[in-house]
Amino acid sequence: MSEFQQGLLITAIGMGLVFAVIIFLWGLMALMMRVTSGRKQEQDPGEEAPAMDAPVMPEIQKTESQRRAAAAAAAVGIALSALRVKTAQSKEERSGELSPWQAVHRPRQFNRIKRRG
Repeated sequence: MSEFQQGLLITAIGMGLVFAVIIFLWGLMALMMRVTSGRKQEQDPGEEAPAMDAPVMPEIQKTESQRRAAAAAAAVGIALSALRVKTAQSKEERSGELSPWQAVHRPRQFNRIKRRG
């Protein structure tokens, strides 16, 4: 057997083992999913299942609806605040006026420039 044929054989065995292990792990995962999946437990005939149409705990539903309303109100407040800031910034940019800070410090910069000549 030549070196080339021996290399091909080793490569084929290695690739075969890799794919065999992948298929084995796939089967193992499928088996574990079947074993550990949440099967519905059979109920005793004497026990009745709670009705799904009726609210189980109205207090929890009321609290949850209040939380959602508060979250929605907070989101709207934040959005309106951001909109006000954005419009104020755009007005400031369009007006071309200097802010008080700029009005004080610009002349100082011009006075510092030493002109030659």
